[in-house]
Amino acid sequence: MKKIIIILSTAIVIMSFAACGKRQASKNMEQIQREEGIPVRIQELQPTTYVQSNTYNATLAGIEESVVSAKVSDVVVQINAKVGDYVNKDQVIVTFPQDTPSAQFIQASSAYQNAKVTYERMQRLFSQGAISQQDMDNVTTAFNVSKANYNTSYNLINVKAPISGYITAIYVNPGDLVGPGADLFTVSNTSKYKATIWIPDTEIKSMKKGLKVTAKWNDDTLTGYISSIAMAMEQSKKAFRTEVIFTNKPKYITSGVTVEITINTETIPNAIVLDRSAMVESAGKTYAWIVVNNKAIRREIKIGHNNGIEYEITAGLNPGDQLITEGLTMIYEGCLVKVTE
Repeated sequence: MKKIIIILSTAIVIMSFAACGKRQASKNMEQIQREEGIPVRIQELQPTTYVQSNTYNATLAGIEESVVSAKVSDVVVQINAKVGDYVNKDQVIVTFPQDTPSAQFIQASSAYQNAKVTYERMQRLFSQGAISQQDMDNVTTAFNVSKANYNTSYNLINVKAPISGYITAIYVNPGDLVGPGADLFTVSNTSKYKATIWIPDTEIKSMKKGLKVTAKWNDDTLTGYISSIAMAMEQSKKAFRTEVIFTNKPKYITSGVTVEITINTETIPNAIVLDRSAMVESAGKTYAWIVVNNKAIRREIKIGHNNGIEYEITAGLNPGDQLITEGLTMIYEGCLVKVTE
């Protein structure tokens, strides 16, 4: 029993010395920090330009673009272009049969030819004084009506390009049976490009016509401006329709690609800008730490614009201040600090 008591006493003494050793080591570390300073890293604040920007994704389109649809129900007879072809305004791209029932082209063509022959014969008689002005007016009216009917019927079965540009899509093939309203082809004027973006109500107040924009696609960059902003919100999207026009045309970019559009809504020169990681919050206020005479000093700061990563500081800091960027969790007001690389 005496032997057990001696062993326990020895163990307690050893543990006591160990505990004292730990307390002594901790005390020594605190003493070192008091004497040499808590290690921190700093950044000297310099004025810079703060840029507030918003980013959107959108599909690129030609400055003019038209999707042409069928107006009759029948089989496609012929397609006179392919994707990538340049076509002129009013060039026939898709044709339907001449006997398409709803177009009544054969009847309209026959009526027009008869009216034309009559009109030309009556013109000769009128020039000879053989018929009255009223008779000539009646014949002219009948001729114009038949001509208009013929043109309408012709355009129903001979579908034309509404603008000059490139065929960017063809949705049918010869032999396909289509109905009224079916898309036939898309033609785009790609001398310039445009895009439609949808801006939420939380951001619309910072947008205005003429603001410069950039768009990225792979290694290509487009530059342009906001050309129009809707006056009312589109309820289905809960956003405002905004049109952007680009003024340059990179060689390899094409209509239909998705681009990332950046709009700089605010540019502030000579600003003090901090990363979010350099700021701390306490009791509803925001602070930054700086080094003054080798001591840590806490400064209350005021924030202006921010994008969630970078923050414009409107009060509390000045150019040349030594901002503490690392070691923030260890410092306290007035403590000695040691700047490390």
